Amino acid sequence: MANDESFYVTCPHCNAVLKIDSESKVVVSSEPPPSSKEELSFEERLKKLSEEKKTAEAKFEESIRTEKSKKEILEKKFKELSEKAKETKDVPFKKDIDLD
Repeated sequence: MANDESFYVTCPHCNAVLKIDSESKVVVSSEPPPSSKEELSFEERLKKLSEEKKTAEAKFEESIRTEKSKKEILEKKFKELSEKAKETKDVPFKKDIDLD
């Protein structure tokens, strides 16, 4: 396998560099992404952690609101469908096989 038969691709998720053989379309080798260790002071890291905590709390509150509204919407749909089912009580249920 010659070098001109392979090409390099950077993973969009982890930024690793993958060497792919063009003939067999298989990953031949990979290089790990460069480490992105930030040199932060204790105060900077503490500030960053508090910001992350606030963001996490906001996301949690949003998920709670979403779940509450989801429950209300499902209850409303259930009531509407149960009323519709009561109105069409006399109509027999048709199976797919009966439609032939």
